Amino acid sequence: MSEDAHEVCVTLLVWQPVDADAPGEVVDGWPQVLQVHEGSGAWRAPSTGLRIGERVMEAAGRIAHAIGLTLPNSHRVLAVDQLSDTPDEAERLVIVVDGGWVTGADADVADGGASPCAHVYRHRRRWACVDDLADERTLSVALAAAVAKLPPFVIG
Repeated sequence: MSEDAHEVCVTLLVWQPVDADAPGEVVDGWPQVLQVHEGSGAWRAPSTGLRIGERVMEAAGRIAHAIGLTLPNSHRVLAVDQLSDTPDEAERLVIVVDGGWVTGADADVADGGASPCAHVYRHRRRWACVDDLADERTLSVALAAAVAKLPPFVIG
């Protein structure tokens, strides 16, 4: 990639606690994380590129809308990571935003089922266990910050 090729990626972390009455409790296991599948790509946390002049929370709102959810009132950045460029991808700054934890109807995601959004292309959604995130260091750090309620940043 060229030296001037950079991208800012906003990722939305949405999680489902093991116990909805004690969402921060991990004794019985870590929460599951929402992943989406679009077209022929791999399963991943919902994300989008930050548009020129767009605020991070506006991008997070676009993601939430696209997958049929609403952002929580507390706007938190849970993790930030800079990924080096590779021959196939530009250097990226990844900003993980708290999409909140869900239960009930919002958590009812059939494995691989389509999201309830109104877009022409419907995202497929599934819940992934923390073991599936082993290669996604930034998302693992973000999940720990979300569960512990210790975000490194707060956006007003």
